[in-house]
Amino acid sequence: MLIIANGSVMAQTAEEQEKGYRLETMEQALQKKERFDLYGLHFDSDSATIEPESKTLLDDIATALKNFPDWRLRIVGHTDSTADPLHNLHLSVDRALAVRAALADRGVDLLRLTASGLGEDQPIASNATPEGRALNRRVELDRVTDSPEAKRMLKAMSDFLGAQKNLSFGFDSVFEVITPTAQKLGLASSGTATLSRPDKVRFARSGGFADYEILYDGKTLTFLGKNANLFTQVAAPGTVDQLIDTLQDKYNRHLPGADLLMTNSYDELMQDVYDSKDLGSGVISGVECDSLAFRKNEVDWQIWIAQGDRPYPCRFVITSKLESGDPQYTIQFADWKFGNDVAADDFSFKNASNAKQIALKDFQEKLGSLPENFKLGDAK
Repeated sequence: MLIIANGSVMAQTAEEQEKGYRLETMEQALQKKERFDLYGLHFDSDSATIEPESKTLLDDIATALKNFPDWRLRIVGHTDSTADPLHNLHLSVDRALAVRAALADRGVDLLRLTASGLGEDQPIASNATPEGRALNRRVELDRVTDSPEAKRMLKAMSDFLGAQKNLSFGFDSVFEVITPTAQKLGLASSGTATLSRPDKVRFARSGGFADYEILYDGKTLTFLGKNANLFTQVAAPGTVDQLIDTLQDKYNRHLPGADLLMTNSYDELMQDVYDSKDLGSGVISGVECDSLAFRKNEVDWQIWIAQGDRPYPCRFVITSKLESGDPQYTIQFADWKFGNDVAADDFSFKNASNAKQIALKDFQEKLGSLPENFKLGDAK
């Protein structure tokens, strides 16, 4: 029987894959760091209770981990789309945790195992048929890497940037969007940023379609649309860290590389990371860098960090794993300055162009961050 799975053809049903399972096949896939979907692992209906018939398969996973003591596994639960999405998400997490606990009972060190659930978000077949739903109900095994050296270098960058009271940089960025016809288009922009801890920042960005500036003096947040010569202001007392969250969550304005500018960027970046790799050296704009790669459920990201006693970021790339076509955001940094080398700035809004003040709501409607001929789809 042929199953249509997201545009491709799968030759086996879930039942056939279960019957064809072999321990050697699982080990070979994980040796190549390919994911392996388990179809012989059964749970009680709408429950995370593992049925007794799954004992042999759990024994096999434990055996594989004992055969390869350097392996680390990520256990991922998946469901079909029959129930409520939030319920499915919780069920998939609980099932992954149940498998992790069962492996621990078989002597596997918990430090070698991580568990997560994606609910119905990553189907491999259509949920419109019973056969497709059966394929989507699965537990996925991923062999992952945990590089202490990659984490150490990222922490060194975080500590260095977080310790700088004053810093500035220039940047070029490309945001890739996916059209309904699966064409990937890049939107390019350039800009500058100046930050003075704990509570001041000036950020300017020009992309042809958008030319705007954000200023923050610790009390007032100002948005200036240079092309339209309009501005708006809101009271926002707090720190730069709080401002970054406010801009993203409340105003849907994202400072390029914002996570890197947090006082403790390491914790922000490493949240939910399950895989880390040290890829060795690379060169960005003539600067020798350490190249590091990290994975989360929703995104993969890679960062190049300058070698030496000033470990600043040179390039940062984020790739979505939940959207068709894997859209990507890239920012390349240049002209980093620190301490007394940063140009003096009082971060206040002078309105030298006699810009017209408008309400925040009107500003949001008139000055978006994408060209007018682009329209964002539903959030995911």
